[in-house]
Amino acid sequence: MNETCGNRSRFAAWREDPDCLTVWALLTAEERRDDLIAVSIWSVMLSFALISNILILIGIARSSTMRSATSYWFIISLAICDIVMAIISIVHLLPATAFHSQYVDKLAWRNIIMLFFYDLFWYTGVLQLGLMACNRFVSIVYPMEYKWMFSRGRSLAIIFFGYFLGFLVSLPTLFPCCHTLWDSTNYVTVYEPADTWYKYVDMSVNSLTLLLMIFSYAIIIFKVRESGRAMAKYQLTIRTRQANAMMNSSDNGCNRGQLFSGPSVRPPRSQVSKKEMRLFVQFFVVSIVFLMTWSTWQWLPQVSESKWAYFIMTSLFFINNSVNPTVYLLFNTQLRRELHYLLCRHRVISENKKRRTLIFNNANGDQNGVSQHNDQSGEESNGRTNVKVMGSTNSRRGFFVRTSICSTSSATSSAFLNYNGAKHVIVEHHDECDNESSVSAV
Repeated sequence: MNETCGNRSRFAAWREDPDCLTVWALLTAEERRDDLIAVSIWSVMLSFALISNILILIGIARSSTMRSATSYWFIISLAICDIVMAIISIVHLLPATAFHSQYVDKLAWRNIIMLFFYDLFWYTGVLQLGLMACNRFVSIVYPMEYKWMFSRGRSLAIIFFGYFLGFLVSLPTLFPCCHTLWDSTNYVTVYEPADTWYKYVDMSVNSLTLLLMIFSYAIIIFKVRESGRAMAKYQLTIRTRQANAMMNSSDNGCNRGQLFSGPSVRPPRSQVSKKEMRLFVQFFVVSIVFLMTWSTWQWLPQVSESKWAYFIMTSLFFINNSVNPTVYLLFNTQLRRELHYLLCRHRVISENKKRRTLIFNNANGDQNGVSQHNDQSGEESNGRTNVKVMGSTNSRRGFFVRTSICSTSSATSSAFLNYNGAKHVIVEHHDECDNESSVSAV
């Protein structure tokens, strides 16, 4: 790297020298090394945040189950907020840090407008986190009221109300009393003026949302522990009764009517399903990261005024944009499955084609063998054939059916059929009527 950039004799500082505010100077000048480090790290963070949130939206859009669940609507809304904030950071904050006044002045209207939109989606995202906590609270603590409180219409109204509140909270930043500006020298967003009353609005919105999340998740954790204890007690009671019943049956003989004598024990109500618990864990981890980000924003400037302390603080905001999709991908099996099919689609399709081709060839081979057997025997059956098919049609690709038939003929046949909407069904007929039939997916 060069020791200096530009003509230092003509300018009081390198930030005023146009020769120091170029791409070449950013890559080579000694004075620009700090900016290069900051811009490089933030570029990686923001690129990951942008791509991962877009993948989350695509994964949810591909699944009709997730699209129809109102819980995922809050995830979609939060992902949109993260995408917009990442785009603003890429097109404004990174160039402003790399080129300083050559790109935008601190008090320029472009800086004010871009930070206004960033604040709008930041506060909207904060409110969405609070709404997600309420969503999980009602789902786990009051499951019978969930469908009424978070119906499709109400959920949409709640989400749009969050955007409206975010707009109202960020609106004062457009006025001279309450500007929030990007300070590219210290890598941080600052209030302008520094003693503005708007900082208390900022603190109030974030604090109230945090209190709402803490209260909701504390009650949820208590409910989950209580539910676990009730289920453990229920299982212990059942095992004890089974053991006593087995001991009594060995003395009095096996009597199924007396095996579970006594008052019945019902399982505890309002059990928390695994799906609800996974969503709770996802939202809880996302909220913890938000708590770390906002608390660091509040106390770190009181501890240090170093620009690297501010760099860490700003980096946490970018991490907050990327941690949400990361948590969803780690804990959401259905979302991972959709994205795996999306990213590895050609390999999945080729594997399915090979599998169907193999089954088709096996079926044709069995059918040819059956034809030869019928020609040699010369026997025809005019009796009724009863076919019993057992299984389900949950597989999208079709399924393999093995079944037994009652027939006057001992002949066996194989065929491809369309059964309940399945694409490929192979039915093998056997001459033993007592055999159980089985189904396997193709």
